[in-house]
Amino acid sequence: MIWLFAQEAPGFFDNSTLDKWEIPFGQWIDQAVDWTVVNMQGLLNFIEWPFDKLISALVDDFLVPMSWVWVVLGMGLIATLVRNFKVGVFVTVSLAVCGILGNAYWIETARTIGFIAVAVILCVIIGIPVGVAAGRVDGIWQVTRPILDGMQVVHSFVYMLPFIFFWGIGEVSATMVTMIFALPPLIRLTNLGVRQVPEDVVEAARAHGAPEWRVLLDVQLPLARPAIMTGINQTLLLAISMLGIAAIMGAGGLGRLLFRALSNQSVPLGASAGLAFFLVAVVLDRMSQREGTDTGNFFQRIRAAWAHRRDPEALLPEGKAVAEYDAQERFEPVAARERITALIALAGGALAVVAVFLPWTADAGKISAYAARADEDLPGMVFNGLHASGGSIFGILVLVFGLFVAAAAVSTLLRPGLGARWFAADGAVIGAFGVLVAAGAFMLANPNRAATDPGTGIGVVLAVIAGAVAVVGAIAWIRVAPHSPLHPLRADFAWGRVIGAAVSVLIVVIGSLAVWSYDARTDVVLTPEDEAQIEALKQQAEEHPEDATVIANDIANIRNQAQLRGAQQTNGVDPDGPQLGIWSMVLAGVALLTILPAAGVLGPDEHRKWMWSSITAGLGTGIAVIAFGWIFTFVRNGDPNFYSGVGSFMSMMGGLFILASTMSVLKEFRRSKLYDDEPPTLSEGLVREEVEELV
Repeated sequence: MIWLFAQEAPGFFDNSTLDKWEIPFGQWIDQAVDWTVVNMQGLLNFIEWPFDKLISALVDDFLVPMSWVWVVLGMGLIATLVRNFKVGVFVTVSLAVCGILGNAYWIETARTIGFIAVAVILCVIIGIPVGVAAGRVDGIWQVTRPILDGMQVVHSFVYMLPFIFFWGIGEVSATMVTMIFALPPLIRLTNLGVRQVPEDVVEAARAHGAPEWRVLLDVQLPLARPAIMTGINQTLLLAISMLGIAAIMGAGGLGRLLFRALSNQSVPLGASAGLAFFLVAVVLDRMSQREGTDTGNFFQRIRAAWAHRRDPEALLPEGKAVAEYDAQERFEPVAARERITALIALAGGALAVVAVFLPWTADAGKISAYAARADEDLPGMVFNGLHASGGSIFGILVLVFGLFVAAAAVSTLLRPGLGARWFAADGAVIGAFGVLVAAGAFMLANPNRAATDPGTGIGVVLAVIAGAVAVVGAIAWIRVAPHSPLHPLRADFAWGRVIGAAVSVLIVVIGSLAVWSYDARTDVVLTPEDEAQIEALKQQAEEHPEDATVIANDIANIRNQAQLRGAQQTNGVDPDGPQLGIWSMVLAGVALLTILPAAGVLGPDEHRKWMWSSITAGLGTGIAVIAFGWIFTFVRNGDPNFYSGVGSFMSMMGGLFILASTMSVLKEFRRSKLYDDEPPTLSEGLVREEVEELV
């Protein structure tokens, strides 16, 4: 593929070429932030309210004004009640030392205790219910798990920015960032604790007529309590480790004193604040531990919490390993019906590859003409599916998915079950939808009204036909493909998957109605008055060359102001745009219908769930393909100051979320196996017993 780009961009391997391939992610976020601040101020205030009220009530109105003696005695009493007398004495003495350091240190100590308490309380209010729901419903866990992964993988310096943008510098935004950082271990360990409750105990409770709420409150939660308490302790330790970041964001507490000591290189301030910080951290850690977990000093425990913040399950006792069953096995061979359907999918994929090299547009670009003035009128020129002025990214996607479908068919026909995981019937369904939607979206997109009509080339028509053939063949293939799950699927209706898919569809709809293009090119934003003023300045520069530099700055200011004032925006359904958002919403609606049988509305048949999950995954891929092709066509070939909008990015993410909602089922299925040492069937066993009795 590199040779294709190298032909169009001399010096492609030079690093400076990257400036021509910028993804406008910053512009997307800027558009989203501006829209949110203007249109959703009520929602932002609603989110801010509990943080602001809790901080005001617990910190400003309660802990800080209260006498330090009562705070120390109260914390010691709480420690005695929740732990034991020894811990209570330790807490009392440690906090008393923080007070003896001085009034300024005690005020920040009280603020630190209140700040951590607010963050942990909110984590408990959110984390335990979410963890319980994830532990009881697989679909909710499948949606929650990637979100938790993202919360833990992304550094706090990255996700603190949107909180500052929306809520400013201060304790509220700092508390939000601390909660986001400290919340995942509590959800993960609560989920794990609920899932580790022995199934026979749960079934015994249900067999005695206990309703589900009694099973949860009387069986699952009590048995999951050790894991939940460990999660609360890990959440508290991670919240403590965020106090330095909170100080950078403007929060008070001992972290602010440490930050000030570091900035001023003050040894006395740093030593005193560090001692108080250490004592408060140890106090809160000891109070949140459960009995029997006092092994290891504080530094070892907080180091373990930090090291396992992405896999807190490792902090719990290891379970017993599951024994593996060793048997001689082989995959089911390809039967005649499966061979025919795989060959149909192969034909569609191969035809799509051929179609890419045929003409897609002529006399002008189609999608590229929206962002490149040079592509609006190209008389006498013909472009294939790979050319930047032809199919561009849409054509490349057709090529990639066509090759994928062909590879899946060939791999299954030659080596059934031995190829890569996705070189199978479900992978062919996803790839076939990718071919069909990429070619169909390009063909159905509205051309730029200001450009010459590029027409519809034979290549794109053939690609659509190839995609349709591949989809029909792949769906027929998956109906007869002998696949089975590695583990039995749940027989009940998967509400979690439906809810996750519905949220993803909502994201696609919102994205389709949001901005898809942001045109701030000079000839678009300049009004006749701006142009007249620029011409007057140019004439003035010719008459007074000595003022040319000042006049050039004035002209640049006029253009910058015009871009801020008059940028042209179009959404995904605007008649002046390609209207690709309409097709994204159509596919999203169909995906919402197909997720129902995939979740079990037609019954518990596992093969049927797998087939419909594959179709839903293909539709989600198609939605992502539409937005991906739109975005990266302009990354490849677009004028400066023309950007794809945040709506296209949201639609792409919504499509990927729909795809992700099916992975819990698709990843379970593999080609069925035949075992040489299979046990006798029931009828064979009965015959054998009768023969033995006769003998």
